[in-house]
Amino acid sequence: MTSAVCRALIAALCVLLAAFFAFVGWNKAFASLADLATYGAWTVHLPEWAGRLVGWSEMALAAGLLAVFVPRHRSVARWSALLLIANQAVAALVHLNRGETAALPQNGVLIALLALVALAIAPKGPKP
Repeated sequence: MTSAVCRALIAALCVLLAAFFAFVGWNKAFASLADLATYGAWTVHLPEWAGRLVGWSEMALAAGLLAVFVPRHRSVARWSALLLIANQAVAALVHLNRGETAALPQNGVLIALLALVALAIAPKGPKP
């Protein structure tokens, strides 16, 4: 597979992940706590202000993933992916602690996809 095809696939993955995290972030930031509990949002187990902050951070990091389209700022997309991995690791720990094991496969898939993005955008070593 050529590097152009790989870059296009990673960019498409970033768009899909950004759409997902913008959606769930919006809900965590603005939906009622009752709605969040109905849909199994892990942030209902945090103080409300912290859960809302998580939502805002997910929206910001979703925007950061789109930096993949700006060659000089691709590292922003990489860091956004790495921070979202941390977000999903915390989410998985909260779900596990609360016995909500049905949510864990989603966390695992998201961590794997975000890791793929982070690795694909990783800084390259010095050129010989």
